[in-house]
Amino acid sequence: MTSYEELFSVGEDFESFVRHGLPAQISAVRDIQRKLTEADAISPATQQRMHAVEGAFHLLVAGEMWCPDCQINVTALDYLQRAQPNIDVAIISKGRAENELKARLGLERISIPLVLVLDNRFQVIGRFVERPQQVVAGGDAVKPDYRAGKYLESTVQDILTIMSLQTSPLG
Repeated sequence: MTSYEELFSVGEDFESFVRHGLPAQISAVRDIQRKLTEADAISPATQQRMHAVEGAFHLLVAGEMWCPDCQINVTALDYLQRAQPNIDVAIISKGRAENELKARLGLERISIPLVLVLDNRFQVIGRFVERPQQVVAGGDAVKPDYRAGKYLESTVQDILTIMSLQTSPLG
């Protein structure tokens, strides 16, 4: 069985991942990136939480560029890793995740993006699946706003919440 650290090491960085997309998919990612640079995209409170992260975390992401949820949420994860140097991201394909993670995590299927939040020792401390919890709870009513990139902060908050659950972060 391949370790999480080995999977992370063979994963690709965000820009390499984006290059796999078709022009319209790449454009969608660039739109999300632009939204993340807007002054009100990420609240000061969430920015403070990002900067207060202690210890190293690795986000092992299973995703594909054709997936709209990946275009939105993996871009938000890239924003998070750029804002907080203690966090890094590596992306593997859905197929690799099916081969390497499905049985190990006891999943019937791999929904993407699947984000495993790993501590500095590459141990799983939590996971993010497909959409932020606020979007899941809001159902179809929030889907248009979600697709328009209005829940990017929720993605960042969900990941930060998982990280904060680690009781003794190690550097």
